[in-house]
Amino acid sequence: MTHPYATLNYAQSLSRTEESFAVPEWGGAVIARPIELDLLDAAGTYPMTVLAPDADLAGGLGRLRQAGFISVVIVLDDYHRPPLPDLESAFDLVRPFKTHYVVDRAIGETVPSRHHRYAIKKARSVVRAEAFALCDHLEEWLRLYEHLTQRHGLHGVHDFPRRHHEMLSVLPGIKAVGAFLDDVLLAAHLWVEEDGRVHSHLAASSDQGYALGAAYAVNDASIRFFADAQIINFGGGAGHEDDPTDGLARFKMGFVNATARSYICGKILDTEKYERLSATRMATTDFFPAYRAPLLTT
Repeated sequence: MTHPYATLNYAQSLSRTEESFAVPEWGGAVIARPIELDLLDAAGTYPMTVLAPDADLAGGLGRLRQAGFISVVIVLDDYHRPPLPDLESAFDLVRPFKTHYVVDRAIGETVPSRHHRYAIKKARSVVRAEAFALCDHLEEWLRLYEHLTQRHGLHGVHDFPRRHHEMLSVLPGIKAVGAFLDDVLLAAHLWVEEDGRVHSHLAASSDQGYALGAAYAVNDASIRFFADAQIINFGGGAGHEDDPTDGLARFKMGFVNATARSYICGKILDTEKYERLSATRMATTDFFPAYRAPLLTT
């Protein structure tokens, strides 16, 4: 089965205005982002790009260059990528990005932290946590996700159009686990399952769900539901920084027994135009592409 993140339908569902661009050498697609006038750059799909270990990296980059893209940036995890030496040969930038918190059954069964065991028991005494069909509870999920975006001020890449959620409800490999109280969905976690590996996609709770700690019961039920999975990847902390003290990171840590790494990979495809676009932002050299770095203020 093709990984859900590698399907063209998935890429097309992510943006309200931007178009997707197929890269057959990579077995997937990227997002074409307007820069100025008729210039475009390319970005990988949210939350990560999936590449086979033997993906034709040079061929994909060549296709993007030929199509006129100024640069490309993608995020890869440790389970869906070519070897690091191959990435470093193909891309200008290969940099560790975020720590992912993982249940790795090759190590053994995970035992939640003492705090999490207490919170799970408390939540399970009130809510019913179980897998459910997203298509049967789509409107409830949409309300939960809207609440999440408002609560945390999410925008940009997290501002998914309705068609993204509708596509998730029918896309093979997408599984949903939720917490219910009197048949009302209080919290839900959407997962992507493929070839013995499971990756967190989105999770959200209502105010009542937060108050009852429903997410603890949902994550505990998810680990049980994916009992046959070798890897359950909860993803990283909030934002773009790798901060183990972040509240979301600490929440995820309490469920797992291992960590893994994600990487950001970038390639300049048109040096002349890249340098011209980046001229006013070169002070923030660690941002890629540099021309999308926030402007410095005095």
